[in-house]
Amino acid sequence: MRKRTLLAAFAAAIVMAFPVAAQEWPTRPVKLVVNYPAGGSMDAISRPWAEALGKRLGQPVVVENRAGAAGALGTEVVAKAAPDGYTLLASPNGPLVLLPALRKMPYQPTDLTPVGPMGDFVYGIAVLPKHGFKTMADLVAYAKKNPGKLSYSSPGAGSATHLRGEALKIVAGIDMLHVPYRTGAEALIDFLGGTVDVIIDNVMFPHVRAGQATLLAVTSDRRFPTFPDVPTVMEAGFDVKLANFAAIFVPKNTPKAIQDKLARAMADANADPVVQQRVMQVGFFPTTKTGPELVAEMDGQVAEYQDWVKKTGLKIE
Repeated sequence: MRKRTLLAAFAAAIVMAFPVAAQEWPTRPVKLVVNYPAGGSMDAISRPWAEALGKRLGQPVVVENRAGAAGALGTEVVAKAAPDGYTLLASPNGPLVLLPALRKMPYQPTDLTPVGPMGDFVYGIAVLPKHGFKTMADLVAYAKKNPGKLSYSSPGAGSATHLRGEALKIVAGIDMLHVPYRTGAEALIDFLGGTVDVIIDNVMFPHVRAGQATLLAVTSDRRFPTFPDVPTVMEAGFDVKLANFAAIFVPKNTPKAIQDKLARAMADANADPVVQQRVMQVGFFPTTKTGPELVAEMDGQVAEYQDWVKKTGLKIE
């Protein structure tokens, strides 16, 4: 009886102490898993965010790249991690709303909870100056006269960029060859070298500024201040929305006290002009959405992405 009483008291003490531990979080470094390789746009935004959060949380936030399977590998790692606030995920929405529409995944979207936004993606559609294209109309006109001759790159089969490229082909009535890469950085190298004709990403923005590439349109719902004269894809006459954002996620059942503290740190970082500037430099719009708003947005995107998967016939092995 005494032994059972002591065990019950011990268990009760653990339960009572857990909220206190959650309030004190973090007491050691926090790992931020990035589900895409170093050198890509997801990695580029994650590093300034890790630095900003580390300053606000009082502990280092260490980036760990766990790339593979169009973001699924790193997503699974965090989905199955202990819900103690020490393993976070930096991810675009694609692995949670697109990949489950393409195949059975080792995790469910509900296994992770978005705590706060890192930014809204701004992708561009760019070509090399040698092509002579100045507008989307130029590209489309050439592609219609030369079906299958142009190629476009993406950072992986089944990525949101892949779906966006296939959706553009349907809306514009053109045929382009999809060339998948492991990272946006690898796609950029081949693009600049002339191996692929069109790149749909944001890793080439510095090269656009340097005059090495021609930006025809941006995929956001509004013009990007860095390139104010470049129209959106919608303005160019092509209805391809497929909004894409980056957020920090935690495993489900992570204590609310930890989520709230992380959300406050993210909101504070979002309001920092230095963070906003660094985010825009790597091709993202700063955003002030809350965790619940991101959940609602993802819920709405599931049907949208599934619809485009059906329209395009997109499949991955």
